[in-house]
Amino acid sequence: MVEAMLRTLWLDQLAQDVRFAWRGMRQSPTYVALTVLTLAVGLGLVTVAFTVFNAHVLRPFAVRDPASLYRLGWRTPDDGGPLFRWRDYEELRDRRDLFDGVIAENARFVSSNGRPLAAVLVSGSYFETLGMRFALGRPLASGDSGAAGNTVVISHQAWTRLFNRDPAVLGRELDLNGHAFVIVGVLGPEFAGLDDFPRDVWVSLTAYAALAAPELVAEPRRIEIRVRLRADVSPERAQAALTPFMARMPEKVNGARDVRADVQPNATPNPLSLGLLAALSPVFAAFVLVLVAACANVSNVMLSRALARNREIAVRLSLGASRGRVVRQLLTEGLLIAVLAGFAGLTLAAWALRAGVVMLFNTLPPTLAALMRVSPIGLDHRVFAFTLVAAGIGTLMFALLPALQASRMTLTEALHGQMSGTLRGARLRSALVVGQVAVSLVLVVAALTLARNGAAVGAIDLGFQTHGVMSINIRGEEPHLVPRLAAVLASNPRVAEVAVTGGNPLFIRSRAVAAAPAGLPAVPTRYTFVSPEYFAILRIPVVGGRGFRADEEGAASRVAIISAATAKAFWPGENPVGRVVRIERPEGRPVDELTGYSELTIVGVVKDVVSGIVYDGTDAGHIYLPIRPTDPNATAVLVRPRSERDLGPDALQRIFKEVVPDPQTFEAIPLEEMRATQMYPLRAASWVGSFLAAVALGLSLSGLYGVLTYTLSQRTKEIGIRMALGATAGRVIRMVVQQSSRMAGLGAVIGGAVAFAVMRTLSAIVRFPTVSLVDVVAFGAGFAAVMAAAAIAAYQPARRATRVDPAQSLRADG
Repeated sequence: MVEAMLRTLWLDQLAQDVRFAWRGMRQSPTYVALTVLTLAVGLGLVTVAFTVFNAHVLRPFAVRDPASLYRLGWRTPDDGGPLFRWRDYEELRDRRDLFDGVIAENARFVSSNGRPLAAVLVSGSYFETLGMRFALGRPLASGDSGAAGNTVVISHQAWTRLFNRDPAVLGRELDLNGHAFVIVGVLGPEFAGLDDFPRDVWVSLTAYAALAAPELVAEPRRIEIRVRLRADVSPERAQAALTPFMARMPEKVNGARDVRADVQPNATPNPLSLGLLAALSPVFAAFVLVLVAACANVSNVMLSRALARNREIAVRLSLGASRGRVVRQLLTEGLLIAVLAGFAGLTLAAWALRAGVVMLFNTLPPTLAALMRVSPIGLDHRVFAFTLVAAGIGTLMFALLPALQASRMTLTEALHGQMSGTLRGARLRSALVVGQVAVSLVLVVAALTLARNGAAVGAIDLGFQTHGVMSINIRGEEPHLVPRLAAVLASNPRVAEVAVTGGNPLFIRSRAVAAAPAGLPAVPTRYTFVSPEYFAILRIPVVGGRGFRADEEGAASRVAIISAATAKAFWPGENPVGRVVRIERPEGRPVDELTGYSELTIVGVVKDVVSGIVYDGTDAGHIYLPIRPTDPNATAVLVRPRSERDLGPDALQRIFKEVVPDPQTFEAIPLEEMRATQMYPLRAASWVGSFLAAVALGLSLSGLYGVLTYTLSQRTKEIGIRMALGATAGRVIRMVVQQSSRMAGLGAVIGGAVAFAVMRTLSAIVRFPTVSLVDVVAFGAGFAAVMAAAAIAAYQPARRATRVDPAQSLRADG
């Protein structure tokens, strides 16, 4: 009974607090708009970051019981992978002792009237096992397999993009690599595939194999397998039970004996782990810092309002209200502001996400933009819960300190219009501004560091010419197509030059071996297989000796070309041409794929180049080995057209169809776009960092302006007396600027120390030779930007202070 009465009393008091706070807020619309919008910016930005994280990490796939889904793979001491043969799937499909369901899929791009579509070739049990929702039509059935299975299911995004959500889409034909498929179903918008790359179409794997790709059901590993574990089977038990099966794989994974099963959770696109959180922590920290800056700004405004209400608070205290009751009243007002800001933040987040997607596709290199798909990013219950929690934490951050400060007063002084807590309040307001400035400097330094590193990486000399050169790679493992493609390209009148390689530059295909002259310890060195035309097509100059001759194609030639860095490392100050180099594994064993290349005579030296990630800079060493187009190590092609217009998308599609029915088997990317693609993450991070830094700096400027304005309003009489005694306007301005500089300078020192510690920590994790995270120029420019912002914030209050009329000030005092 007593508990019920206390609960009723508490609810009545809460209702009174809410009504009182709401009335007070309605009387101060400017105050409400300022605080709500400021906090909404911080909440909206944090919500954007969490929404993306939720879509790619937390949100489970929209299928039946996603927690029981696992991805199968294999592991050896040196390697691993997720690919299996079709016959492996057929054997695993019957393991009812372990699985409630087994599905196979092969993801690839296919061509539909010249447009690339992200397709998934699936086993017949795919839709039945997963149990996803359909917006229209039906899933693929058992009768949709085999050569007669010309049916297809499309995603909701593809339905929107290709057919403008036409409800009569069922029964229409969709061209896939020249074959007509009938659309029988449209998936719901919540499911777009079993990874974080949305797919467009789902086709029966056996049907597609019968029509266009018989190699899918042949021996090589091309299939990904996912299973639904039985409720009584743990992943560890499944791994132990499947290891004997993995050991029977005929390839034995390049001859390895210790082959074991790998069963990984697949309920979400990217399972949550400590490593993933550690990798994403800098991103979340940047967004949270903006929210902290916004909370500090709102706290400053609320502190000013609370101190201005000292007489009202004193009256309430004199009538018997406890300090806790006053604090709760002020916190209730903060809670209402947080609720309004939360809804506004969700709206801003939704707008920002839509704008971000548009900007993404408008700023990506054109070739990549045509292939890019974006996962559905919606505001679900997890996002709403996160925003609610963030708003609650924000309430404690921005409302608690002002409430405690305002309720800490001497009753007699407050009733006489005086405040014993004025000094403490001023210190608190200054401390909040110092914190804002510190946050701003951290973000400004980070943004400037990213921008400067982006400029430095963009200025790196690749060592070869990208303009006009196109890289053509094979999607999947079909190196037998390279000689046919090279022959078709060489005979095409639109093509000027063709070269085959074991991996084109900037595609991170070259690998490292141990290499050294005879008698010296071997050191890690990159190697790449190239045809004699490779150096000419990329305009890589030969700085010593000669290039490969036409008859030097293959291991039988026993010759090699090395980079200038390799020559300097192995034979400093000497001519390497004619010398012999040996190639082996780091532990001294032969390299399987380099049989016949173990000892090679150097015939030439070429300029150092960047062959992998641009951030790594030029190679510390590189060995080039000769191959012919029919060599199994030839996996890619370089082509230079006679003019820029000669090899457009349509011309390439026709050329590819001369080689294989599915033109999307080949991936054609201009090397210039590949460089831009590698640079894009750094550029995008720089843009986001700059935006966050600008927002935080604007909040700091606003907070500093508010503190100076409030402080000077309290010192009007003092300034009047100073001017009456002969102080000039310049002296008053210097006083204001000094106050601004002290707060900004202290914040900059604190922010600089934090930024330095963070950058030093990240530099120990991010190791790229061309990227420097501790940049003196960035720190100096960041400090200058913060101090300039402080000067701007001080300008208007300083001008206002010089307009004080000493006579009026003294008359008011009297």
